[in-house]
Amino acid sequence: MGTKKIVLPRPQSESMGESIKLLLELLENWPHRKADEELHIDMMNIGFVHPFFILPLSVLVDNTRDKFKDIKYKCNKKIRSYLDTIYFPEGFEFYYFKDWEQKLSEYSLKTYLPICKVPTPEKHTLIREKVLSTFEDILLQQLNLKGQMISVIKYLISEAMDNITEHSGAHYGWLMVQNYPQKGYIDVCIVDKGKGLLESYKSSDIFQNINTDYQALEYAINGKSTKYNSETRGYGINTSRKMLVNGLNGKYFLFSGNAFYIYTNKFERILGLNQTRWDGTMLALQIPHKPKSKFVYTTFLE
Repeated sequence: MGTKKIVLPRPQSESMGESIKLLLELLENWPHRKADEELHIDMMNIGFVHPFFILPLSVLVDNTRDKFKDIKYKCNKKIRSYLDTIYFPEGFEFYYFKDWEQKLSEYSLKTYLPICKVPTPEKHTLIREKVLSTFEDILLQQLNLKGQMISVIKYLISEAMDNITEHSGAHYGWLMVQNYPQKGYIDVCIVDKGKGLLESYKSSDIFQNINTDYQALEYAINGKSTKYNSETRGYGINTSRKMLVNGLNGKYFLFSGNAFYIYTNKFERILGLNQTRWDGTMLALQIPHKPKSKFVYTTFLE
């Protein structure tokens, strides 16, 4: 039996970009062929883990666990304590706990919410809605937000989870949040291991001319949705990204297949990758606590 080892480098900062860079390096080195070996992930160089890195890692482990004899992690005691608290890597699953709402409510006084594994099949619609509603309520208790920002947070999360439920074909959507009270923003990461944007377009009756992940991202961010009524009700990736960046001065990152899109008030670009890819979709949102002075939530839904 052999051992595959991945040593992650020390991030240069705690920025969103560094977390994404760390994720891309992890994906580049992640073995996908089945082998009778252990996988060792060395995180000793990392002093703080962001949702934009640790949530995709959890999903990777869940999706490829049967390919290895075992997967082990090496990190310092502080990181290990945090990972245990957020239910890494298995995620918080409601049916493991009869008192799951009480368990989840224990995070209302913390600055983060755990990795939450949300079922997507239609038969779980009621429990999924209850889980997301409880998750959002506890998040809002943490942030103590008022007025429009409550609607914004709920909209951004529910829209992303709706996309997973309706289009991904995945059995679960994964969700995690980290609040930064001193920095004045929260990081939200939402991930699935479904068919991704490209396959979603290909399986649609509306679009037949999209052949690359790059093209699929272009269509998605410009409001070309596979939802027939998306333009009339204001839902979609296009609405979410504009609301977050133009309205709140936040940051938006979407990764699907071998291409990703990043949008901030200083930068907007779709980038294609060579071998590195995410099979499914990964969404990273950096949401300021306070909107711009003239922000009006409803204008982005019209």
